Amino acid sequence: MSPTSYPKNPLVWIDCEMTGLDVLGTDNIIEIACFITDGDLNIIDPQGYESTIYYPEQRLSQMNEWCISTHAASGLTQRILDHPEQTLEKVQGELLEYIKKYIPKKNVGIMAGNSIHMDKFFMMKEFPRVIEHLHYRLVDVSSISEVGKRHSPRLMKLMPSKKQLHTAKSDILESIEQLKWFREHYLKGGADEVPMDAAREKRRERHEMKKEENRREVIEEMRSLLGKIEEADGKKEDVKLYVEQCNDLLIALDESNKKQKIQ
Repeated sequence: MSPTSYPKNPLVWIDCEMTGLDVLGTDNIIEIACFITDGDLNIIDPQGYESTIYYPEQRLSQMNEWCISTHAASGLTQRILDHPEQTLEKVQGELLEYIKKYIPKKNVGIMAGNSIHMDKFFMMKEFPRVIEHLHYRLVDVSSISEVGKRHSPRLMKLMPSKKQLHTAKSDILESIEQLKWFREHYLKGGADEVPMDAAREKRRERHEMKKEENRREVIEEMRSLLGKIEEADGKKEDVKLYVEQCNDLLIALDESNKKQKIQ
């Protein structure tokens, strides 16, 4: 890749699977994946980087019940045991090399993901060279979600649900799609621009149809009144009456439209 094709405003999406969440204790990263996007969330390399980190079966059996069950069901535990060559030091070197391929300069790539602070805490302990290469700022998609639930709860209910596969690669791709959704529906216009669901769209259509029906009725009555004005042949009192009736029709149409307006 030539220097001119490095991604602009890059985000380094990282997700880790761990033996638990005790970052200050004995828990460790057992799988890590990385995708890089530009500022428009276009994935630079569709393959990304993905690797397990080897720990012996005895160590993996000491995980909590949730981790033992989840990582066994996803196949992660067996993948770890199948690749003893993927040591922590080896994986750290591979990941740093992968990131530098697309973001050679330090303090440029911003780490992104869901609850990304937890991944960073573990990586500070086990992937310090990678953390040192990245910018200190974070893009945490979970924080946007939490703000949205409080700022625009109706909109957040329309957000697509996650598959919760609990593999590093699938979690990253879902995080990228989630931020794209926020960009299009929440960050784009704020709380007031809630996408219409099917029921609201039908109400809007009924409103427009009723408005058009009222307009046609008024046009017909106006034509009738104009005809009467012509027949009045200059009689002031009759002309004045018909003009007032025309004005009343226009006012009634305007009031009707206001009452039917969708909030």
